[in-house]
Amino acid sequence: MNTVTDDRIFNLWATMFLHHVPEDPAHHREALALPATQAPGTDIQAGDGEAAAWLRRQIQEAANAYLHRYAEVRQFSIVTRAVVHHHSDYQPLKNHPDAYLSGIYFVTVPEGLRDSNHRYDVDSNAVSFYDPRFGMNMGAIAKDPNADMEKQVRPGPGVLLMWPSFVDYFLHPNLSADPAILVQFKILLDGNS
Repeated sequence: MNTVTDDRIFNLWATMFLHHVPEDPAHHREALALPATQAPGTDIQAGDGEAAAWLRRQIQEAANAYLHRYAEVRQFSIVTRAVVHHHSDYQPLKNHPDAYLSGIYFVTVPEGLRDSNHRYDVDSNAVSFYDPRFGMNMGAIAKDPNADMEKQVRPGPGVLLMWPSFVDYFLHPNLSADPAILVQFKILLDGNS
């Protein structure tokens, strides 16, 4: 079984991020993509099917691994939202101040396209994260790996990302004719944690 281990969690700007590929994501891809395309915005992991249970378990394991390393939290809730990005759809810069952790599970990601008509920094379906330490890059020294205030991740299908909810992020436009299907989620700490 491909469980979430400590080596899947890494520091970026002194902020912990999780990048994980669960075991056998292709097996559940179609079962997760169908309800997402039929009813975007729905809480997919709340369903009764095998794929919903699998997704719920993957998010729970990732959150448990993150919280075990970072905080003494045992009780939390998961809220998910299915998102379908058709050609040129994107998500503007945002964060989730109502949650403790945020994340995305990428169900499908079309092949990225590079086109001379697009800006150089637009990578189809990439995710950009922004350093929450305002102005810290101004004092960076040469070759500091955390000097850039923006870090891009180009995920593939089956990738699960998780980060603190105060970090701003942006989903680049889908430049493909095929839709990108993802499940955004938030980890809410229960009052008795």
